[in-house]
Amino acid sequence: MSWLHGGILVIAAVLARGASRNVTTVPGNTGEITAAREELLRAEAAHGDNHPVTAFMLSNLALAMREAGYFNYAEHYAHQALAILERRFGPTDVSLVPALNVLAEAAASQARYTQAAAFTDRAISIGPDAGAHYGTALHNRAAIYQAEGDFERAAELYRRALAVREQVLPAGHPYIQLTRAALKQVRRSAKVTAHR
Repeated sequence: MSWLHGGILVIAAVLARGASRNVTTVPGNTGEITAAREELLRAEAAHGDNHPVTAFMLSNLALAMREAGYFNYAEHYAHQALAILERRFGPTDVSLVPALNVLAEAAASQARYTQAAAFTDRAISIGPDAGAHYGTALHNRAAIYQAEGDFERAAELYRRALAVREQVLPAGHPYIQLTRAALKQVRRSAKVTAHR
């Protein structure tokens, strides 16, 4: 195992700003896109087009595009990142989870829930060694169930996501609060539905 592959989670956490975002779209900042493009160019110059560091920069650019609402670009860059990492580490490596999360988020943001679910299911199947990114995959899958009206499954996955996030993120982290709030909301929705 190379130093890079062994440190993949550390690099992914730093380069993806802690963990990929969740299904909801946050208004983007063109400054983030510009910065992500510059980092990608530096990575390509230093390491080449097919290096894992370049793939992480592609994932960051994909995330910035997704946050800005440029879903086609987000998917394009996330697919590029995924392809590089799959060639280097195989189809079930933890390094794939951030790109899978971006692909799921882009699809879910466009209400393509079947496709989003496939990406989250693949990310979840890679397993908990993906740390915070695994928690994001669980949260995203729960959000898809919630959007589809399956509140029971959504609640179960939000609980799992919360457990992961509380274990790997610092206390009070916004993603912990986000998952707690989503869990409360889905429980309320389940109660309202049950009383109809």
